[in-house]
Amino acid sequence: MPMRLGYLYSRYPVISQTFCDAEMLALERRGVDLEIGSINPPFVSLRHGHRANLRAEVHYAPSPRVGRTMAQLARRDGIWPAALVAEHEARYGPAFKAERRARNGLFFAEQFVRSGVAHFHVHFASHATHTALFIKEISKIGFSFTAHAQDFMLDVGSDELLREMCREAAFVVTVSDYSRELLVHKCPDAAGKIYRIYNGIDLRKFQPGPPRSPALRPRILSIGRLIEFKGFRELIAACAELKKRGIQFECEIIGDGPLLGALQNAIATAGLDGIVRLPGALPQEEVVCRLADCDVFALACIVDREGASDILPTVILEAMASARPIVSTRLAAVPEIVRDGESGLLVAPGDVEGLANALESLLRDPQLRTRLGAAGRHNVEERFDVDKTAAQLLELVEAAAVPRDPLQGPSRHLQHCLHLVWEWPNPKLPGLDRELMALAGAPVQVWRSGSIAPAKGSERLVQTLEFLPDAIVIEAEWDANRSGAREIESWRRELPPECSTADYLEAARVALYLAPKLARAGIRHIHATDSRALLCAWILQRLAKITISATIESPPALASDVVARLLASCTGGRVSDPKIRTGFNGRFIAEPKPSLWRRPFGASEAHINEQFLQQWRNQLETWSR
Repeated sequence: MPMRLGYLYSRYPVISQTFCDAEMLALERRGVDLEIGSINPPFVSLRHGHRANLRAEVHYAPSPRVGRTMAQLARRDGIWPAALVAEHEARYGPAFKAERRARNGLFFAEQFVRSGVAHFHVHFASHATHTALFIKEISKIGFSFTAHAQDFMLDVGSDELLREMCREAAFVVTVSDYSRELLVHKCPDAAGKIYRIYNGIDLRKFQPGPPRSPALRPRILSIGRLIEFKGFRELIAACAELKKRGIQFECEIIGDGPLLGALQNAIATAGLDGIVRLPGALPQEEVVCRLADCDVFALACIVDREGASDILPTVILEAMASARPIVSTRLAAVPEIVRDGESGLLVAPGDVEGLANALESLLRDPQLRTRLGAAGRHNVEERFDVDKTAAQLLELVEAAAVPRDPLQGPSRHLQHCLHLVWEWPNPKLPGLDRELMALAGAPVQVWRSGSIAPAKGSERLVQTLEFLPDAIVIEAEWDANRSGAREIESWRRELPPECSTADYLEAARVALYLAPKLARAGIRHIHATDSRALLCAWILQRLAKITISATIESPPALASDVVARLLASCTGGRVSDPKIRTGFNGRFIAEPKPSLWRRPFGASEAHINEQFLQQWRNQLETWSR
């Protein structure tokens, strides 16, 4: 059985961190099973197309309310890392949020243990690596991390915490010799387990193309988040100097960020409108095309006012892989990847005139551009091929990993039957908690985490429910599958006009996100636990070719005509309103009276109709065969 390797991110995906995707895809190609966790959802819905090639699912930490409930249960069960929380609060102070890190650590510790993760790796020495300390304490699963640049120089906020991270990690990776030297200086006791492994590039995606036509104006390209240390102000100033010298060119700066307005003003002030463009952030597939369609790649890295800088910008490697000559600065690890005069031209950080001179040299000399670009491609092939760098990481992981078997869950008689819950906790569905407890073993997906705490006695359900991620994650899948989205939108006309467009589109987005998960899990039947979940299940029935059933609350959240139309596609279910049940030839049974569901635990448990629950379990098993 292949090793199962976990990955933990503070936020995933981040559009600028393509090196993370490249590394994980390379590991999957080598047969490694991945389990990916992200503490926070992404900021934006924009996705790179290559994400669709990643086999592993991404699991997101639940809402803070759910996390607090899980922490309460952990305290009762004696697995809460109270000593480590207290130690971190005393040592690092409230700003480092030890309890929050522990809550997230608890969730991912359970996720990794359940999946049989043998080791997990973290990118960036920040919140996620702090959380990793708690995951290790709870689960005893070892971890490693990659330190990049400003994460360990500034963002971590405490050299003492950084030293603890290095001490507790099985090994630490840096992305350049320069950054290794910096990290060893901060954490000398860990020097023996700090390794340099460059960020790798998938050379199959970046192919050298032919030179652009000499009839076209030469094009300078720059890419990066619009922040100070990327040096875009300096690049714009250099472009203004090129214009003064009468050089014909155009420049494109791809990216988004807080300096957008300031850079637009700088372009206008310098009279560069129509020469320098800011198209915003773009998917990597488009970035690859833009790299192939430029003459020079420039990144004028500087040190910002807080002392932060790039160390080894991946985008320079991507440009070199595209056989484009580089103009950059002698800063941090840039000289490790760009050999001055051989694969690019380097100037001092902040030297606008020197930057303009280097750009002018390349803009005026097509042969020089070709020679430097070819040398850069050769350099990347030799040292930065992601299949080689991922193999180096895997060698370290395999030496540190402790194989573990996945946990065997409870009896899974209903493993092919998914319960779809639109909102939990939900006081409007008095029998839902008891039913979910009685159907232990059946997978349950919850769309909305309710704004109230679970009812007393129902808290343990948080350990069995799977909460769907933030709406921005759902939206990203919708945006990435426009053909599927348009098809689902066309089905809207089959429902009565009383079906709210807002309700339909929300259900449609959830359904499109869930469909591939159902296929991977072998789900054959979905039971919708209320009318809103039924609308989603109706769409999923078409997407996933499965059967559906439903429990309809009284009164239903959707219009009765809409509910009746949706129920026509069900194999059966439970409906309180006898008017709605009419006309379905006995396929739907009456929902038990609420009085039979109330106070499901303790002395009143005798009021539960166990015979009814057993019959219902049997019916669900029949439908899911």
